[in-house]
Amino acid sequence: MTEPTIVYPNTSALIAAEAPDYPSFLYSERELRKAVKVFKKGFNGLLTYAVKCNPSPHIIAKLHEEGLKAFDVASNTEMALVRDHAPGAAMHYNNPIKNRREIERAYEEFGVRSFTIDHPQQLDQLAAVVSPSRDVEVTTRFKAGKAMKSYDFGTKFGVMEQGAVEIASMVEQMGYTASLCFHVGSQCEDAYAYERHIAAAARIVEESGIELKRLNVGGGFPAPYPTSVAPPMDYYFETIAEAVDANFGSSKPELIVEPGRALVTSSTSLLLRVKHQRGGLSIYLNDGAYGSLMEVKFMDFTPPVRVWRGARLHTEDEAAGFTIFGPTCDSYDVLPQTFMLPVDIDEDDWIEFGLMGAYTQASLTPFNGFDRRDWYQVDEIYTGKDVQPE
Repeated sequence: MTEPTIVYPNTSALIAAEAPDYPSFLYSERELRKAVKVFKKGFNGLLTYAVKCNPSPHIIAKLHEEGLKAFDVASNTEMALVRDHAPGAAMHYNNPIKNRREIERAYEEFGVRSFTIDHPQQLDQLAAVVSPSRDVEVTTRFKAGKAMKSYDFGTKFGVMEQGAVEIASMVEQMGYTASLCFHVGSQCEDAYAYERHIAAAARIVEESGIELKRLNVGGGFPAPYPTSVAPPMDYYFETIAEAVDANFGSSKPELIVEPGRALVTSSTSLLLRVKHQRGGLSIYLNDGAYGSLMEVKFMDFTPPVRVWRGARLHTEDEAAGFTIFGPTCDSYDVLPQTFMLPVDIDEDDWIEFGLMGAYTQASLTPFNGFDRRDWYQVDEIYTGKDVQPE
């Protein structure tokens, strides 16, 4: 994707000037700054960013410019991105699954000093490459039940409470600095899940006898999709703060948070063009489940949409439920939701999907040759509302 040189005031101005014929990400620095301010104001701890959510260089660079001094990385490739676009930032290697060569590169080439594990063998794996030292933080990832409404990571990552006690004890005995982390699951609409995990962290500390350096409360903070029933973000911050006070008292650890979705979702909308309309029942767009709409395919949410005909919003009194297909020659390339759209939507109209900064640019494929996506800077983008005040 080419680097934009113009900042358009809004989507209408962009369409009038560019009439984009390829899938286009519309990015707003203003929206990204607003999201960062929410966490800086509400969370009492170290704010980091989960690079996997949107690894675009302009996102990483802007977050660093806004004061983020640490990033959650899952691979050596993500480490290189952070090094290049957020120079000097700390990196937390929070993906438990890594081989010794990746660990060595992380430690020697990228200066990583914080590693996450969730199995005793991973501690032996780490020690074979990185000698035990209090300068190296080893974080045990644990789980304490599934959140009622979230995309669950617990089936792949995290050790149950008693296992975490054993691993954390080993970490401290070997001479590393011991920390704990958890992740309640993406798009978590159950704030109590944080309280439950923080209580479990306190029990792990008490039973293991470790001196806890930091507690990473993970990500999972939800985006405000129209289908979301999540409470306001302040409620999550208050729940976390009260749970830490109640369970740790005067011995509170340093806190880390690693949001992805909640930081970047509102920063980007997605502008797709209609290729074909079929019988008032379905439309075919220039991107789909093999590209920027992959997460919409399998996550339980529906983004807001609006339709453009030329540079004007296209609204009709009569709307109908449409099935949306992508452009590829695969029947998998269809969204499970029904979208209410003007009945006369047609070829060359545009659909703008709001709240599309998370897990879109991270999941693009070139399947069937649909490999080009453009991006533009737009000051006021679509977030489900027609006006976004500063």
